[in-house]
Amino acid sequence: MTTNKILLVSTLLLTFAHATDKLTLSYENLYFSGSKKKDQGQREGIKYSHKDGLNQYEILYERTDTKTYQPPLSKDLAVNKYYVKYSRTLDETQHFSLSYATIDDNLMKETDGGHIYGVGYGYKQFDIKQYVSDYKHFNVYQTDVSYGVETAWNAWELHAKVLGKYMHLEDRKSNNFSKNAKENYSTVGVKLHAHYESYHFGAGAFFGERIFAVMNDGFKVQHHAMAFDKTYMLGLGKHFSWGGVHVKYVYQEATEVPIHNEGVEVQNLIVQVGYKF
Repeated sequence: MTTNKILLVSTLLLTFAHATDKLTLSYENLYFSGSKKKDQGQREGIKYSHKDGLNQYEILYERTDTKTYQPPLSKDLAVNKYYVKYSRTLDETQHFSLSYATIDDNLMKETDGGHIYGVGYGYKQFDIKQYVSDYKHFNVYQTDVSYGVETAWNAWELHAKVLGKYMHLEDRKSNNFSKNAKENYSTVGVKLHAHYESYHFGAGAFFGERIFAVMNDGFKVQHHAMAFDKTYMLGLGKHFSWGGVHVKYVYQEATEVPIHNEGVEVQNLIVQVGYKF
């Protein structure tokens, strides 16, 4: 083996020796009240994360099966979503990210096969992200801005973030799926997170309408024509030497835009188990 090859292999070994890998499994129940299309559903997900020095690579696959009312829908809903994301720390104050998602939906043909692209930049506590959702007959341009603060009190670590989302719909009148939507939407939210020893607690809320929104730092796409208004979230988790367990509850109010059906309530109960190796 040549000297160059020895150096290359040594570099790779040292790199992966300091790498962190994590596998997260999630299960979610969805309950709809007041909907004229959806009854209840379940979602399973598997996420792999590899952190290598300044770089982080993440892949997520989700499968959602939802019982529907027939009519108006012809069959139950089956959705597959695929996400990938790359993040890099530039220095102590800066970082950036690139993300991509695509959708396989057996009923909502206007957003089936959609491509969602994202780019983000952060400086100290400030973050900005831009998403473009490319669907068959319309596009959505979304801008996220957020500002976070951190502090410590005795054995507690406290994190707070304020964020805003702005969505612009292009060519929304081109199809029956999005023609009843508004041209622009905006929402503001707050997220709180606390660590105490091996336990962590979370809470959050969003106010203001959003539609076709990208959430969860690019790892959730709301691709159905539902305008979400109020959103409340609560979470509890515990870290172990091998990983951790997290339970989360989400309550949302929404409107089914194509049929002007207001007063829809969506409740999600999520369980996640993460394993580090």
